[in-house]
Amino acid sequence: MESKSRAVSSSSSSSKAKMIISFTILSKDIAMDIFSRLPTNSLGKLRCVCKEWKTLISDPEFKSLHRARSSQKPNIIFVHSRSATANKCSCSTTTRLRMSPKIDCTTRVCMSSVDFEGNPNFDFTLTFDGWVNLLPSKGELICFVGTEGFSVCNPSTRELVKLACCTSIPPTCDGSAFGYIKERNEYILVNARGIDNDTGCEVMRWTDGCCLKDRSWKVVSAKCPYYLRSWGVLVDAMFYWIGCRDKNNDFKIDAIVSFDLGKEEFSTVVLPEGRFHPERVLLLMKMKEMLCLVYLSEDNSTMDIWMLKDSKNYMWVKEYRIDLGIFDLSKRFITPMDHREGKILLNVKSESCLEWYDVENKCFMRINNLKSRRWIWCGLCTDGLFSLGS
Repeated sequence: MESKSRAVSSSSSSSKAKMIISFTILSKDIAMDIFSRLPTNSLGKLRCVCKEWKTLISDPEFKSLHRARSSQKPNIIFVHSRSATANKCSCSTTTRLRMSPKIDCTTRVCMSSVDFEGNPNFDFTLTFDGWVNLLPSKGELICFVGTEGFSVCNPSTRELVKLACCTSIPPTCDGSAFGYIKERNEYILVNARGIDNDTGCEVMRWTDGCCLKDRSWKVVSAKCPYYLRSWGVLVDAMFYWIGCRDKNNDFKIDAIVSFDLGKEEFSTVVLPEGRFHPERVLLLMKMKEMLCLVYLSEDNSTMDIWMLKDSKNYMWVKEYRIDLGIFDLSKRFITPMDHREGKILLNVKSESCLEWYDVENKCFMRINNLKSRRWIWCGLCTDGLFSLGS
């Protein structure tokens, strides 16, 4: 029996050795083409097989090819729960976690990911000091902001790095912005504030493989002319926020505030002309590589998506109108997430479902196979090997 077991083990090892030899005789281009179609968790295992594969998978050219392929089929990442333990008392919430910065607490964030067909990718939990919220990017990395500052995570590799403390501006979601510039393979994080802030804003930039924990903030003297609502959206090396003159009434939009990452200057964008109620603006987003403004009718029954077709001349076009009559209209938790192949992905948070809206046929198609658990936040994330240098 023992000899038979050894024979099976020897046969298995021999097969693996033959497979490795077969791959090593392939040209680099063919090997890259094959490996770039694999998910990151598989590549992590293959790196341990032999030196040649580790070198190939670590090659910047390979990472770029893998990133390009993965971006065509992004994953949907969910936050299912956030629970905070403070002073030996446990509390949980399905809305924004609000706790005093002075309270000593620990927050556990439970996350999972699926593809566009609802097939599961991973589940994992992260633990933070203090309360946290998320900043979306649609890239390989996600950013957390909370009482202890900013942290950045690659969900595909589970790499998590806490950033250096901000110099003088306490971080919150309002006024923060996080995004990826493909041309430079660079992530940028901005921590800004409103009219009454004398510091201006802070900017941090990093590329693949740099030691992120050692990066420092650059203080920019540019002053923001409005109070900023929610997180910023990155389009063509410009961050955009909803701006308000009254920080106690952030439901009313007075302007769209932009921050030019090249000039490091703030400016404003003219709102769409015509019948337009500022308090019905839901959010800003990026769609089809353009800045979009999402607007709800007074009874929440329709959603208009305006696109900034010409940013220099402020030419807005109402590109889409979506009838939301089939959903629970008493809640405003219906937000667009992405646009692909003539369909708009909607997060119907009130019903814990994701729907594709067919623009041409004006109909909805639900993504099945999602877990029965409700989520408190979801966004898009690309599978990838982007390293934080930890």
